[in-house]
Amino acid sequence: MILVLGASGYIGNNLYKNFLEEGFDVAGTYSSKKIDGLIHFDIRNMNLDKINLSKKISHIIISSGINISIDNSKKDWKNSYYVNVTKTKKIIDYCFDKNITPIYISSDGVFDGQKGGYVEIDKKNPINCYGVIKNEVEDYLLKSGNKFIILRMGRVFGADLNDNTIITNTVRQLKERKKLLCADDEIFTPIYIKDLSIALIQLVRKGYEGVIHLISIEATSRYKIAMAVKKYFNLHDTEIIPCKINSLGLLEKRPLLINLDSSKSNSLIGNKHYDIGYYLDIIKKKI
Repeated sequence: MILVLGASGYIGNNLYKNFLEEGFDVAGTYSSKKIDGLIHFDIRNMNLDKINLSKKISHIIISSGINISIDNSKKDWKNSYYVNVTKTKKIIDYCFDKNITPIYISSDGVFDGQKGGYVEIDKKNPINCYGVIKNEVEDYLLKSGNKFIILRMGRVFGADLNDNTIITNTVRQLKERKKLLCADDEIFTPIYIKDLSIALIQLVRKGYEGVIHLISIEATSRYKIAMAVKKYFNLHDTEIIPCKINSLGLLEKRPLLINLDSSKSNSLIGNKHYDIGYYLDIIKKKI
């Protein structure tokens, strides 16, 4: 059985549904917002022993947490660290004690963004609180000597205009306004939520262990995404203004060249890349 912690959140809920669709025995948890079919579990004050499942758990996907945005991690550092590091380590300890493989949803934010094209074995050096959190949990897994999966990825996006992800937000914003300010110097590799689910399902079936990078679109920027959306939807009366990400007055500094190299996942599971037009076709069909 697969247990998805945080199955009420965007990533966790999609993973939960896709594992179900693929015929896996799956259970999922929610924290505060009750969802039918999910189990209540608050990582802050509950232990996993409180969850009684009829079948043995093989993997636990750690997709729960608080303050998952970069700036909020710093604003509420004490609580962010407690939940996303201290309590997450307790979950990992539980996994190791029960011979369960933890699957940790990590981030390109573990890198400092100095070079880009990062492979799995590149040196990590986070430059903001969010990256520090992800890096510390990664290191706990890496130094454990036990089985685990670490998924590193850039921004996760979907195809529903109301999902509040990077590409659909850009579509909606450009349709609603005449001007949009977009950073052109922060280079990253986004991943489509469905691609993430498919990749993880394949990794579990193959019994994969270790770190792996997942991407759907080659290195891009918010500016390039916006320009592609403008062209695709013929939004000629909109103005897209390029800017520098760290000139926007954000609380935390952003690493710039954080695009990931996915050669390993390409070889292992045939992870395919498409241009943004492929995903805009999917979005258009849902509008």
